[in-house]
Amino acid sequence: MKKIIVVVVILLLTACSSKKNISDVLQNKYEIRTISNNFSIPAIDLEKDYLKEILLLLHYNFTAEKIKEYFNMNDSVYNLRINDLFGEGLIKKTSDGDFIPTCMIIDADEGKVIKNTADSLGREMSGIVIDRIGKIKEAYAKIPAFKKIPFENASLFILGNVLHNYWQMKFVEERYLKSFPPQRGSSRYYLALLQSQNGNNSEPFGLFNNRFKKVGSYTINLYGNKFSGELPSYTEKELYNLFRTKNSTLLLVKESDQKKIEELALIITQDLLNYLERNRQLFVKLYLNSVYKDQTSFREWFIWFYQFIITQTNKTLMEKGFIKKFSSGSVEVILEK
Repeated sequence: MKKIIVVVVILLLTACSSKKNISDVLQNKYEIRTISNNFSIPAIDLEKDYLKEILLLLHYNFTAEKIKEYFNMNDSVYNLRINDLFGEGLIKKTSDGDFIPTCMIIDADEGKVIKNTADSLGREMSGIVIDRIGKIKEAYAKIPAFKKIPFENASLFILGNVLHNYWQMKFVEERYLKSFPPQRGSSRYYLALLQSQNGNNSEPFGLFNNRFKKVGSYTINLYGNKFSGELPSYTEKELYNLFRTKNSTLLLVKESDQKKIEELALIITQDLLNYLERNRQLFVKLYLNSVYKDQTSFREWFIWFYQFIITQTNKTLMEKGFIKKFSSGSVEVILEK
């Protein structure tokens, strides 16, 4: 890979105390995003009972009294809400007896600072795929599920999701972080509240992410940074019949093909890990100079920072013609158990 010199300016995130009042915080819309290797989600509904709002306000260091006063909650109700969040592992108690979030909460200002460094790294990291593109296409051609699919039509799924995101994530966890998603309730997952940036069904900060929906023995996977509405509402029988239809445009990836996809991801794994390792000191410095160091763990901070990096990697690969741009902003694949 060509050596690209990156000048990184480390900016300190703005202090949470800069938020003047609760109304200023809650006037912005935040969206909940999770990352998990087994599609885990919170056991509690953060959209109910002001749970999401409480998480936001705790991030900005508002006191329990201020929160209770704003929502007109008595002690008993507030304690129930805190117990819900604590039991799910989304908040923790400090030595001072206060509660703070353990997940990531990224507003527009904090996201801008993260992007400032992550974009430079993402552009540089795109060189790993570019240097390996011949080997990647060769491995792609040997996967039966993609036999009739031109590489460019699957490029977002392969170069974006397989090589950098869902299929690569376990190697990043095992070999770089040497840890797994935090235990939350009975599940393990990373969680972030991301401030919405714009409409048009675009993801906050333009992040590329996964959406999964299990339908019997199938899993619908959408990957992209723009989604129009809910995931397709197929039944298991409908999917089964569609795959038997000669002219079906749905892409089915059988279990045997998924193993080959994982092998494809491994083509860049060591180069990717080496790149992350070379930047470990930078990542630690950024984390320790962020508002998150006393709230969430380094592993969770890094996973979401990594999402910003690979988003720019995808964009760079699109600009250079390695990933085909889709007007829909996402690509759909059906995974078979």
